[in-house]
Amino acid sequence: MANERRILRLQQLILEVAAETIQREARNPLLDMISITRVKLTSDLSSARVFWSSLDTERGRVKTEAAVLGIQPLVQRRVGDALGIRLTPRLTFEFDPTLQNAQRLETIFHKLAEERGEMDAEDGSSEAEESGAGRSSG
Repeated sequence: MANERRILRLQQLILEVAAETIQREARNPLLDMISITRVKLTSDLSSARVFWSSLDTERGRVKTEAAVLGIQPLVQRRVGDALGIRLTPRLTFEFDPTLQNAQRLETIFHKLAEERGEMDAEDGSSEAEESGAGRSSG
């Protein structure tokens, strides 16, 4: 079993090599807009989950996922070369919905702010009318 510091260092190295390989060596335009978000390496260093994200639609994500799986063997080789350890962890790529979830929340917050702004504007105009009406009779 590897110590925690070593695991963190290897995770970071895997992330950097995977991202660089996809950015520089991938020939598929679907891979131009993905991000490697994090890597989770098992304590025995036998496997690593590489999380990726994209702002594609659901249909576009399916195509992008196929492209990610297509480049996986090349990334596996590059990671093996870079790590310099006896056994290279087996990489599996998984979609990370964090960016999409954040975008969805941002949209919700924006809509709420717009609604609130409209409500505040309505409240402000009715208050102004009331206070204006009070002054004219006084």
